[in-house]
Amino acid sequence: LSALEPEYQTSPPRTLQNLRKEKSRNAARSRRGKENFEFFELAKMLPLPGAITSQLDKASVIRLTISYLHMRTFVSQGDPPWSPLMEGDSNCSKVRRSSHSLVTDIFEQHLGAHLLQSLDGFVFVVSQEGRFLYISETVSIYLGLSQVELTGSSVFDYIHPADHVEMAERLGISPHLRAEAGCHTVPESASSSASTSSLAGTPEPTPSSPHSPADEPPDRGFFIRMKSTLTKRGLHVKSSGYKVIHVTGRIRCRPALMPGSARSVRRPMGLVALAHTLPPSTLNEVRMESHMFVFRVNMDLQVTYCENR
Repeated sequence: LSALEPEYQTSPPRTLQNLRKEKSRNAARSRRGKENFEFFELAKMLPLPGAITSQLDKASVIRLTISYLHMRTFVSQGDPPWSPLMEGDSNCSKVRRSSHSLVTDIFEQHLGAHLLQSLDGFVFVVSQEGRFLYISETVSIYLGLSQVELTGSSVFDYIHPADHVEMAERLGISPHLRAEAGCHTVPESASSSASTSSLAGTPEPTPSSPHSPADEPPDRGFFIRMKSTLTKRGLHVKSSGYKVIHVTGRIRCRPALMPGSARSVRRPMGLVALAHTLPPSTLNEVRMESHMFVFRVNMDLQVTYCENR
């Protein structure tokens, strides 16, 4: 009995410990189930197709939700406000619909998608901090990047390092806040070598003079290089380089009062723009046969380069 006494005394604590572990595992399993359900419900509220929201991870759901909330603020607080047009305010003209206008109603429901598909480019909205609040799904046609991947991400992660300062100036980001926004200054030698190695034959945008957002008009027009993962036709090779994008848009502002004064000023909120991709170099699209060779001449028709064959 004395030999069995220690074992008898230690067995109940082990049983209690196992019960506590099982209870802790059940509680953690219950918390994960509730958390997954909340994320699933939150993902269903996003303005995206169900086939996409059902495949999102938690980090993507949070990123897209934050971007959507910022976009609502961008829409409602800007000047002029877009909310009355979106919510059907009484000041807006209402179109009378009859029972025989079902086709028209269906078309109007998808009017935005039809307009985006008809554009020769893609639309995007970038906040003052340099993050994509919205980008149309047509970006995949021109750059091979997905709408879900870009929304909420920093624009500086997808443009050439040599164009970071250009983009920051166009957005009106102060120099002391550019590093926080993801804008990095690249030396001229490094940027030129990176441009040559990543995208041969692509013209580099002409650098512009520094801008002052308070002095210049809200209209914007500039060239940047954005990442592209498209496959070149006929070559079946994925070109992980950059494409030159022509950006035309307008800075959206909101009215604000100056501290200690009744004077109203316009604070920039971000950029609303349409992006066009420049056509690729035709030389890259020519199929080189065995009886052909490449040579280059200058403006005086003097041969500066010729292939060995």
